[in-house]
Amino acid sequence: MEFSKWTKEKRKLNNLDELKRDIIEQFKEYNVLNKEIIAMVSGGKDSSVAVALALDLGLKIKYLVHFTHKWSWEISKDEVKKLGKRFNIEVKYIDITKELLKRIRGAKPSSICRICKNIMKDKAVDIAKKEGLIIMTGDSALEKVSGAIMNYLREKYGEVRYNKMELTPVPQKYNVLFFRPLIRLAYEDIINLLKYYNLNIKRVHEVGDKKFWREGCCLQYAKKLNEEVFDKLYLYNKVATEIARQYNFRASVKYPPIEILTIPNKEEYKEMIRKKLRELDESL
Repeated sequence: MEFSKWTKEKRKLNNLDELKRDIIEQFKEYNVLNKEIIAMVSGGKDSSVAVALALDLGLKIKYLVHFTHKWSWEISKDEVKKLGKRFNIEVKYIDITKELLKRIRGAKPSSICRICKNIMKDKAVDIAKKEGLIIMTGDSALEKVSGAIMNYLREKYGEVRYNKMELTPVPQKYNVLFFRPLIRLAYEDIINLLKYYNLNIKRVHEVGDKKFWREGCCLQYAKKLNEEVFDKLYLYNKVATEIARQYNFRASVKYPPIEILTIPNKEEYKEMIRKKLRELDESL
C-alpha cells in the first residue's frame, strides 16, 4: 500500500511495507520485540487501526484499555468490545469519573480534553510499569506529541530521523516506552488502512474536529466545568447525535448556553435538534 504525498514528502515514508520494516527495526534496537503491549483504545478509527497494524506485525498486545466516565458514549464502549472480540484480546475498562471531577475544579473549559488525557496516560503508565509493558496509542502525524518526538530525536541523533519516530520514551518523564505506529501517517493514510484491515467503525456523528472528523466525547463542548453542566451536556448531545445518525449529518451541542453545531451547517438540521431539546427540557 502506497502512502499519501504528504506522508512521503513530510515524513519520508513511502508505503506500508516500509513502515512495517521501520517499526520492527525499532523494536529490535530497544530489544523489546517480545515485550507485551497495553493498547489505549477509544473505539475510534485511529486506535483501532493501530491495534490491527501491531497484530499484523506479530507484536503481542496483552490488554486493550478503554477509559470511561459517567458521560462516555455507549457506542465507543461497544466498538472497543467488538475490537477485543475480533482479535481475542482482553479489554480493561477503567472509570475515571471521580478523578476527573477532582481535577476540573478551577480549570478552564478549554482544558477539559488535556485533563482527561493526562488522567488516562497516568493510569496507563501505572499499569505499564507494574507489568513491564509498552504503551501503544493511536496518535497520528498532526498530534502535538509529534513535535516532542522530533525534539527528542534531534537531541539523540542531532537530526530528526523519521524512521525512529514510532517507538520512543516520549514523554520522558514517565520512563516507559510509547509505541505510536501511526505517528507519521496523514489522515487519508489511516482511512486507507481502515479499509485495508477491514475495520468497520460506527461513528457517534458528533462534530468533533471539523477538519478531520475526530470524535471524542461530549465534554469537549462544555462552556463550564461542573457535574451539573456535564449531565445536561450529555443529554443534549445524546439527542443531537441520535438525530444526526438518523439523517446522516454531524451534530453537537455546546452548553451553557445552548449552541447547536451541525455539519453541513443547515438551519433545518438545527431546527430538528432544537425541537427535540425543547421536548427534553420540558420533560426534565
